[in-house]
Amino acid sequence: MAPHDALPLPEELLLLCADPARGRFLSPSLHLNQVIAGAVLAELVLTGAISVEVHRFGSARITGYQPFGAFDQVSAGVLHRLEAKGKSRFRPWLPEAVQWIPERPGYGHYLDRLVARGYYAVEEKRFLGLPRKRYPAQRPDLARQISDRVAATLLAPDGGAARPTAERDRQLAGLIDVAGLERRRYPGREGAPVRRAAGRLARDLPVCRAVRHVIERKSGD
Repeated sequence: MAPHDALPLPEELLLLCADPARGRFLSPSLHLNQVIAGAVLAELVLTGAISVEVHRFGSARITGYQPFGAFDQVSAGVLHRLEAKGKSRFRPWLPEAVQWIPERPGYGHYLDRLVARGYYAVEEKRFLGLPRKRYPAQRPDLARQISDRVAATLLAPDGGAARPTAERDRQLAGLIDVAGLERRRYPGREGAPVRRAAGRLARDLPVCRAVRHVIERKSGD
């Protein structure tokens, strides 16, 4: 996959979550949907479908949207809610928007898309009499390519400004940190510079901060 052929962020993040040996996901399952929800919003920011304004103390609101900027049915649902909100003078905070994306279709929608295009297979077995699905990755090399692309952007002297996927890679790096994938994708001392850069982006980028806020709030319930 060439750098300019990057998949939508929710799909790239799901590929990074793959555990090829077990056919499961590496990210904590309780928070996977919130992280994928953040990837949906980050993709909408990148494509110009929504605009975000950061207020004091780092909080951020969605201040504008393009109704025809959806790239799939999940993002279309977000834009539909924004259209309804547009009739009010109150603009939604980003953490509120993260929670607009339900468990279904949620990340299941993107998983189905990846299965349909052959990136994942589906194996159905029964455990204690109950059906159980595994999703073996069919292109485990692709996750490494994505990880390497993000690392190259973060470690570039110019912050990857010359790379066509620079801003996409920054958003993805922040979400990798929020998902708790940073040590799996960039292990050991060699990966430490990338982990530090991803951690800074997770703190600095509004969408990543919003996802972390939602996860922390859910964890405290």
